[in-house]
Amino acid sequence: MSASAMSPGRCAVASGSMSWLLLMTPEADPLVDQWRMEHDWSAQYGVSAHVTVRTPFLEPADWPELPDAALQALIPLKGVRLARLEDRPGGLVVLIEPDERLREMTEAIGKTWPELPRHKPAFTRPRYHITVMRTQDPDARRRASEAIAPHLPMEVTGTELWATSGSQEPGLVRSVFAAST
Repeated sequence: MSASAMSPGRCAVASGSMSWLLLMTPEADPLVDQWRMEHDWSAQYGVSAHVTVRTPFLEPADWPELPDAALQALIPLKGVRLARLEDRPGGLVVLIEPDERLREMTEAIGKTWPELPRHKPAFTRPRYHITVMRTQDPDARRRASEAIAPHLPMEVTGTELWATSGSQEPGLVRSVFAAST
């Protein structure tokens, strides 16, 4: 079914949970898994290393209506470059640079579902990244930085697009919509 033939999608953020469209990057797992399992709740629900390409996204009830071909066309990324670490208040991330192909993917998703709110509306120009940890502990962020920095920059492949929805308390639901061939 084409996106234009779909009924208008509901956005999960409006229902009290959060929703994301994630580009999975399993080649980054050996670099960040140890830290994510301890300090990122989504990892504890089985969400491995990834880059968020669209949030908010559609509610799970709308996922069966997603046009697989349209999403499959978005995945031909040959690779993304994990360029450098950024220590943010409350978190440590690996920035994706350059990020133009990810921005194009996000824009294409917005054109496919124009009824969705703007991607990460709190940010003028969101930075694409892989979250390593969410913690206020500067020593934990320092230890992770010291372990990860020598391996950067690093090229990884985006292999699948996952639609994911939920929150820390009740957990997450997810579905795979596109995979690289």
